[in-house]
Amino acid sequence: MSGLHRDGFSNPVKKAFSPCFAREGCQLAPSTIEIMSGRRMPLSCEPCRERKIKCPRNDNRGKDPCETCVRRGIPSSECVYLRDQWQRRRNSAAIPTPGNAELVARIERLEEMLRQSVSATARQPLIEPDSNLPSPESTLPHSSGSLSGRNDIYTVGNLVSLKVPPAGVIVRFESGHERFEPSSSGWASNLQDNPKMGGIKTNIEGGDGGPFPFSPSRADITELLDLLPPTSYCDELKTTFFAVFAPLFHILHDPTFETDYRLFQSDPEKVSLSWLALLFVILSIAVTALPEDSPLLHQLGYRKSALENTSLINSRYRAAAMRCLDADHYLWRQNLYTLQAMVLLIYGINHTHGQSWALLGTARNIALALGCHVDPTVFQMDRIRVEERRRCWAGLNMLYTIQNTTLGNLDSTQTASSVKPPLDVNDDELVAGIEIHASRGGPTQMSYLLLKFDLYRLCNRICSETFGSLHPPSYNQILDLNSEISTFQEILNCKYLFNSTQPMYHAAQLNILFGYSHQLSLLLHRPILQSRAQGRFSEQNVLSSRGQCIESSKALLEIHRTLHEDQAFKPYRWYNRGLGSFHAFHAAVCLAHICISFDLDATAAYSLHCDVQDCLEIFEQVAKSGMSPICRKAIPVLKKLLEIMSTPAGNVDKFAVLGSQHGQDLGFDGNSLRVMGDSVESLAPQQWLSPSTMDWDDWESFLGTNSLVNST
Repeated sequence: MSGLHRDGFSNPVKKAFSPCFAREGCQLAPSTIEIMSGRRMPLSCEPCRERKIKCPRNDNRGKDPCETCVRRGIPSSECVYLRDQWQRRRNSAAIPTPGNAELVARIERLEEMLRQSVSATARQPLIEPDSNLPSPESTLPHSSGSLSGRNDIYTVGNLVSLKVPPAGVIVRFESGHERFEPSSSGWASNLQDNPKMGGIKTNIEGGDGGPFPFSPSRADITELLDLLPPTSYCDELKTTFFAVFAPLFHILHDPTFETDYRLFQSDPEKVSLSWLALLFVILSIAVTALPEDSPLLHQLGYRKSALENTSLINSRYRAAAMRCLDADHYLWRQNLYTLQAMVLLIYGINHTHGQSWALLGTARNIALALGCHVDPTVFQMDRIRVEERRRCWAGLNMLYTIQNTTLGNLDSTQTASSVKPPLDVNDDELVAGIEIHASRGGPTQMSYLLLKFDLYRLCNRICSETFGSLHPPSYNQILDLNSEISTFQEILNCKYLFNSTQPMYHAAQLNILFGYSHQLSLLLHRPILQSRAQGRFSEQNVLSSRGQCIESSKALLEIHRTLHEDQAFKPYRWYNRGLGSFHAFHAAVCLAHICISFDLDATAAYSLHCDVQDCLEIFEQVAKSGMSPICRKAIPVLKKLLEIMSTPAGNVDKFAVLGSQHGQDLGFDGNSLRVMGDSVESLAPQQWLSPSTMDWDDWESFLGTNSLVNST
């Protein structure tokens, strides 16, 4: 036995059975034939021998599978012993040992049968899906459109391959939940070494089946459906979301959701809880875009003001979404709908209530549990599902970039990932059998998300190199970052002005992207103006940064005015009420600071005064709707700035006749100037990153009142 392996065969036997050896027509060695014709056969069953694990070697072998195969779910037809098969052949008809040619032919026939079997498996999935939703290329039991299921049965993502991708496998349950099993885990190892295992019935919740850790019982689907608005309102809010918000944060595949939505309407009680949570999140976000005079706000809410109704309805649908996720036990079983709902929920909260970083950590761990950090092409998913997973991962990383930027890069850990960026294509281009690698010309539905991701990464670099660095950057570093901003703006011009017949949401995207790029310019150059007294930069450098700040501030105020006055952008006034107004407030403060702190000629000072005055008028118009807390808090600040910028008599025409004089000659109050300068200088640049990072109390010493506190 010294020359034999544990299974009883020597190396030449395995070599003799290899297809390569057979095709070469090599002669079998006499010793090999002798061993094959003897009784030295393996004692373990074939599944245990292949796994190299202990086999009980049942006495009733051939009738029932061994205990190990029963425990692992191996069909009884596969639990066979070679020694039994050999004995049957010897006792059958005393057939002589075949020659080499006959053995080669037999092996070739077996290979052909194996190829036919694999081909049949590829054409027909192991488990038929409950859903009738289309899945163009998928050989998986459940496509991205599957909404429900009854039993928990998992299958691997690659049904036809005899080798599991090196990253691992996607374990999929018929209930619609998924789980990523890395190749280092036990399940992935079993699947890799035994490709015959098509599926094992198991309980995803664990052996005890008990709820963990919060809900004592699963909510009734009827109770959750009762939380939805009437069908007509639901349709209107859903349409609003896909017309306004989906182009800005394109995580979903619109046609797939529409198909799911029609299926939901035909039989609501069969919807999966995770998809229902996604629907509630979509409704909550859509409410944000409703104008203050919308009938839906007054019919769905019962508060007096539009802002209160918007907040109430937002909270109601977000709470319903969390109830659905909780009923689905999202903390330990998830699917792509779970992740989509979480990512969009965080996106919506960021635009209304500020930070939601605890949820973001949960969403990232859910993404890891689903294997979204691995490029989905290795799992042989259909094209739509591949892009949906890439979009979720991209959106999640964008939210993390925003968090790190606003909180000072608190989370510096990097998750190893092989995921490629989403394709810059429209949803209708994701068709089976057509290869698309990149956008062909103008913007697509994915362009804004990809470009905004580049902007956030650039913002993160600006913050880390200028705000958080122990050593202040040189002016050459400032110019290098400024050059990147200019290059990005050129890309925007080439991308969006390629075709003048683009949809209106592309025009809104262009304005928002340009506005954010100008905001980055202010973040980059305003610290140069504030550090002038320290003498760290030359006067020429300061003047250059001042010119850049004036240019970017005026451009920001013009974009803010366009989004407010142009009726074509009415659906995007929600953005102007929030982040757009915050950026405009930054621009107005910057112009006021330059007007008071620098020696400007009268014409230039008058121009800046007019820009701030126009900004104040727009803020007052927006504040009348009661939908913009930012405008309401900024109004008293802008009024105070204009009071300091103006002459005591309020005659701004004096700017045009007093030449280049300044200070007391123009009637400025020196004490007010000092208070103004000290207040603006004390505002750290990081406070202009987001409305949630602005400390409005810093303006109280400047105003000398508690108006901002009352406004809040």
